[in-house]
Amino acid sequence: MRFIVIAGLGLLMSGFAGAQVCTPDGSTIFSDFNNKAFTITNDVLGTNTLYSQCTNMSDQQTISTLNGCGPLANPIDGLGLSPTDQFLYGLMPTDTMGIGAHIQFDVFPFPSPGQPGDMMKADPVDVYRIGNDGGYQRIGVIQPPTEDAVLPPGEEQVIPIVHSASSFNATGNMFVLGYKTNYESSANVMAGTAEVLYKAPKIMIGQVSSAALTAANGGTIPTAWLEANTALDATCAAVMNQFATRTNTFSQCVVADYLANGDEQAAVQACLTSTSVLDYGIHDFAVSPVNGNYYALDSMSYDDRDVLIEVNAGTMQATCTEYADAGNSTGVLTSLMFSQQNKLVAVFANENTGRWIDVNTGVITTLADNIDPYPFGDGSSLPFVVPPGISSALGGTGDMIFRNSFEGDLIFANGFEGDPLPPSCPAF
Repeated sequence: MRFIVIAGLGLLMSGFAGAQVCTPDGSTIFSDFNNKAFTITNDVLGTNTLYSQCTNMSDQQTISTLNGCGPLANPIDGLGLSPTDQFLYGLMPTDTMGIGAHIQFDVFPFPSPGQPGDMMKADPVDVYRIGNDGGYQRIGVIQPPTEDAVLPPGEEQVIPIVHSASSFNATGNMFVLGYKTNYESSANVMAGTAEVLYKAPKIMIGQVSSAALTAANGGTIPTAWLEANTALDATCAAVMNQFATRTNTFSQCVVADYLANGDEQAAVQACLTSTSVLDYGIHDFAVSPVNGNYYALDSMSYDDRDVLIEVNAGTMQATCTEYADAGNSTGVLTSLMFSQQNKLVAVFANENTGRWIDVNTGVITTLADNIDPYPFGDGSSLPFVVPPGISSALGGTGDMIFRNSFEGDLIFANGFEGDPLPPSCPAF
């Protein structure tokens, strides 16, 4: 996943489903997903490739290169597998740089005397539905959260969506991530100086209902946003402040470059590279199959430690735990996902394996199996033990006919379609 609070000026595969289709239907669902992870990578040429592998990183398989349904303007990221319809869903940034926001001078050029005002505008993300043959379809757009109606004097606000982060819960609701960030801008035209400084961001989690997602057909997809409380936990507050510090280093670079050269887009591009700001902050999050809480990992804002962030799904209270990471050995996170056994699996850029994080102790264990390394991408697993059709015996809708109520064994499946195939991935 990739995210930045734009500062300064800019700012299952049991088999293939036959011929590729660009409007996914029931023939292209992912039927094998127990402890299966799905990954989209994006290489330097802009090629999006869809993979499957087990959540313990074994048995990596290429599904398809996503190039058969027309050109993709930006990478598909923020991958998640819906337990409702068994399609993959991904997010695509709509801004030209893929960084969640853009600069917009409504009244004044920059720098203008005093406080130049509201310059930063968050952008929506496009939502894609993907079948297991690599067919994909844009189904709609998610808009950024509404900004606060009342702000402290002199402050403005921007709430970019993190297009590389999404996750599903057991009922098929999709969750996305945003950062609510206040900022102040000031300038002294006579002195030729200016600055745009950002406050500590606040985590926003948006929920798209299963019904809204499956019904989406090209328009705005309704999303309910809630704000996580990171202020009451000292470790959470500290990592949010550290991310603000990283962002302001980037902001100062952008402003200085713009004042020297007069090209805000070039300034943003140059400072994205020189400050490595895209490496910092939360790059992905996942919903636990045990407690339904949201988990994220900030692996880069500090040079010597990682921070595991847990947000209670009921209270939206965040708690954070630091774990030593001398020399930033874990590196840049690209994907975070749970196995069905509640093991939190992380994949880092350019590594050829994954690591699992014990959410109770914070111990990080390197997994034995190798995968193809990639610098950009995102992955997601379906962290729920019973597929929707099988769960119908417990009150859902599906094809099951009988279930043994004493032992919990499946007695008869749909006699026309046969018994469910065993999962191809081991329990992990």
